[in-house]
Amino acid sequence: MSARIECYVYASAEASMAEAYTLSVTEPGPTVVDVTLTQPLRFTDALAEWQTQLNASALAGTYTIAWAAVSQSVVISATGVASFAVEFQGNTHKLCGFSTATGHTGALTYTGDQQALGRFDDMRWSVAGVVPHDDVTLHEYRHGRARAIAWSQVDAIEGSLYCTRERMDFLLVSYCAAGIVRVYPDEDVATAYSAAQTDGYIDGMVLAIDDPEHRPARGLSRVRLAIGLGR
Repeated sequence: MSARIECYVYASAEASMAEAYTLSVTEPGPTVVDVTLTQPLRFTDALAEWQTQLNASALAGTYTIAWAAVSQSVVISATGVASFAVEFQGNTHKLCGFSTATGHTGALTYTGDQQALGRFDDMRWSVAGVVPHDDVTLHEYRHGRARAIAWSQVDAIEGSLYCTRERMDFLLVSYCAAGIVRVYPDEDVATAYSAAQTDGYIDGMVLAIDDPEHRPARGLSRVRLAIGLGR
């Protein structure tokens, strides 16, 4: 059973935030179009929003922005145009799995060349169970530079994520290591977690993520992950 974790991309309509989550596409001519996220979206939905904006713009081509499970990165492609260039603003290239923000020119398809920091497929997830927080007023967690505070209206679903050490290194510096995430304990289950569907996906805040434990003999690394689940 494969698990998946993906982030919610924070974005805002504020002009000062625009550059953080903007893609710039240039077609011969040139015709330049910037597409920007203006509200928080789950990573998969963010890709769809960028695609919708590109196809509603003045660009001549028809664009697809999709997830590639094999490369664990984003693929941006177009038809109906000779070529196009794409430039990523801020750290959007790392979010999507590209090692560089610029230099993507003269082609019709661009595929990320490294693990995207917005989504991780084919993980292994072992759930330790739900920890109720009824008995306390406040829980505070720290991991790295992130701080999470949970009141008693939040329960914690604790489990362990397993993957290769290389991917673990990406995970610990990713957008999935803090903030709001969605965890699919079973990628094949598309319904939300409930008492009747314990393999359902979980939308919640990362409360804690421990230092990884590396197991060279098994070829895997393990990290404990606690997700705050609102009631």
